Amino acid sequence: MHGPIRDGAVHATTKAAAYGSAFRQRLTSILVMAFVATVAAGTMTFTAPAEQTLGATRAPRAVVIVGPSSGSTREFLAEGRLFANQAERAGMKVKRLFHPRATWARVRPALQGANLVVYFGHGNGWPSPYGPFQEATKNGFALNRYEGASPYQHVYYGGNVIREKVRLAPNAVVILYRACYAAGNGEEWHRVPSRSVALRRVDNFAASFLHKDVRAGVVMAYRTKQWVNLAAALMRPSKTMNSIFRISSSKPGWRMSGWMGRRDIYRESTRTRGAYIHLDPHPTAGFSRAITGDLRMTTREWMGR
Repeated sequence: MHGPIRDGAVHATTKAAAYGSAFRQRLTSILVMAFVATVAAGTMTFTAPAEQTLGATRAPRAVVIVGPSSGSTREFLAEGRLFANQAERAGMKVKRLFHPRATWARVRPALQGANLVVYFGHGNGWPSPYGPFQEATKNGFALNRYEGASPYQHVYYGGNVIREKVRLAPNAVVILYRACYAAGNGEEWHRVPSRSVALRRVDNFAASFLHKDVRAGVVMAYRTKQWVNLAAALMRPSKTMNSIFRISSSKPGWRMSGWMGRRDIYRESTRTRGAYIHLDPHPTAGFSRAITGDLRMTTREWMGR
């Protein structure tokens, strides 16, 4: 914007020297009228040097949690670092809470007001072989018992704790990454569940985060590694959450690492009024990709715009 105006002023000065003060006054009037018309029409754009993709004046706040994950801890730490770095490059302000310091005492305050929560770790859902159903420990996070604890020790903070203690930003996005049960499939050695069991697991795991007091807009769940830059996608204007869920893998040979869309399933949630569930199952490997909530919520709404 500023460059062309300065160029115009230079040319105006040159011509004014040649044609006198009358021309200079006439040209100034024309430039002023043109500027006013441009502003009135709303066609002039002022771009700040550090402006983010969504034109945000405040960077969205992301919390990336990597809990103790037994033999998978090292792998999950690497994936957590990658996601956190991608979120920072996309323009988010990122808080990292990684094993062995991912304790509830540190996680709880960090979650308050967060726009994005990404969790890597164990999942304890329902239906499962470990009855009865309760949400003191099910459908939440597995975290370090204390700072410096072993990756083979964890404490579950379930849906009840999430509902009582967590207050996210309105329309926050929660991503449950690699957690058993959250996307439909159970543990590695379990058989692929029926469609109805997968839907119940996804619905149950998302319910506490979608609670009206917790305020998440959608919950995405991925049982397998995703070759999709989800952080960058969230920072693009006018995308819906469902369209982000449907981004294809950058490595399509990596099974279930992005949108497949072969026999996807839509269902209305039974746990959360007004929410919908979208599953993207693999024909033989089952349910590793799910999204629940307001599927039409846009990235601008996520940013509070």
